[in-house]
Amino acid sequence: MNVSQTSLDNLRIELAVTLAPEDYTPRVERNLKRHQKNAQMPGFRKGKVPMQLIKRQYGQSVLAEELNQLLSEQLQKHIQENKLDVLGNPIPSENKEDTGDWQNPDAFTFHYELGLAPKLDLNFGRRAKFTRHKIKVDQVAIENQVKDLQRRHGKMTDPDKSDENDMLVGSFIQLDAKSEVLEGGISSESTISLESVEDKKTKKALLGLEPGSQVIVDVHKVSRDNQDLSRMLGISENQAHDINGAFQFTVKEVKRLEPHEVNQSLFDKVYGEGVVTNDKEFRERVSNDLDGHFDRDAEWVFRRRFVVDLIDHMKIDLPDTFLKRWIALTNENPLTPDQVEEEYPSYAESLRWQILQQTVAEAIDLQISSEDLEEEAKRMVGAQYAQYGMPMDENTLTNVAKNVLNDEKERRRIADVLVERKVVDDLKTRVKISEKQVSFDEFGKLADAVR
Repeated sequence: MNVSQTSLDNLRIELAVTLAPEDYTPRVERNLKRHQKNAQMPGFRKGKVPMQLIKRQYGQSVLAEELNQLLSEQLQKHIQENKLDVLGNPIPSENKEDTGDWQNPDAFTFHYELGLAPKLDLNFGRRAKFTRHKIKVDQVAIENQVKDLQRRHGKMTDPDKSDENDMLVGSFIQLDAKSEVLEGGISSESTISLESVEDKKTKKALLGLEPGSQVIVDVHKVSRDNQDLSRMLGISENQAHDINGAFQFTVKEVKRLEPHEVNQSLFDKVYGEGVVTNDKEFRERVSNDLDGHFDRDAEWVFRRRFVVDLIDHMKIDLPDTFLKRWIALTNENPLTPDQVEEEYPSYAESLRWQILQQTVAEAIDLQISSEDLEEEAKRMVGAQYAQYGMPMDENTLTNVAKNVLNDEKERRRIADVLVERKVVDDLKTRVKISEKQVSFDEFGKLADAVR
């Protein structure tokens, strides 16, 4: 047998695999003997069917089976021996005809195309410059955070009449075109947050209401979106989208959040008793907390954007022609050329990131230990339970983390997280990163762009 290699371009090669009779005949004969041993035909005992009849019935399929197996072995052997970094799997050549006579088997030659992964240079040079955006902790941000802490630790009261920041607790009843209760219509116990009502006319109608008051409202104007409206009325989002007409809202309670005063009691509730003792210390502590919080947000946004921007900067070539053919040939469901073209850009972007990750991992000999996995699992579990106000002691956290890692799917997912983190950490050291302070609104737009 013989395998010859021809270069098609920088990232594609063609392999011609020639199999002579001495390569495949012994394997074909062994396979036919296995069939003969188990064959049952009328007029013959099991295992005694003449080989000529076995060849007539199974010869073509056995030959094809053994040739395919030999081809697979030779292709894989050639890839390993020549240390070829291939993408996907070998596929039949598009422009070369295979040769061989299936009726009178002799030498067969098959042609395959392979796509190669590009070799990446991790020495990016001085032009690889990236910006890390961070929210500026200014007086406005500090005051907004103080107000949020005041509200968070405030108390709920029951005023006689509603004001612009109150919450109305009551019931909705759907009305018909004559503003009468619609028989079989929607009814729901829910709330209206006056603070969220943007329509001025609607908000004015909701001010000064007492328990027992009734008002007709457009439900679209007292909710933020269809998702909010569906929760408010206990219906699906599709139903919420199609709802027209007015609803009668009957006020049962008026609720008002009275913000906590900025005093020692608030300091103690936020930071612990006696840790902060005056207004200046309190705002300094708030400023430091905001700086840390904004820094974590900045890092999250930067890392997501950095990967995309770096890959764009590197201009990583791929064997596009090969990959598109490979996708079309190997997809479980048949794809049209238009579908391949539509899906390919996102596939190529993901593949470039995989190649870059693999290149970095090999360059730094990246290893993920069992200790790394357990620590990351503990961090994830701890953060998840903390969201629900359920802190865990160390022993419980360790046991839950180990149970999570017993799930192979979860173990792989956590390992992928660690690999990506370590790869990005390394890539950050290879480029120049400058920091730029931006406003809260500007940062919000950057964050929305990478979600």
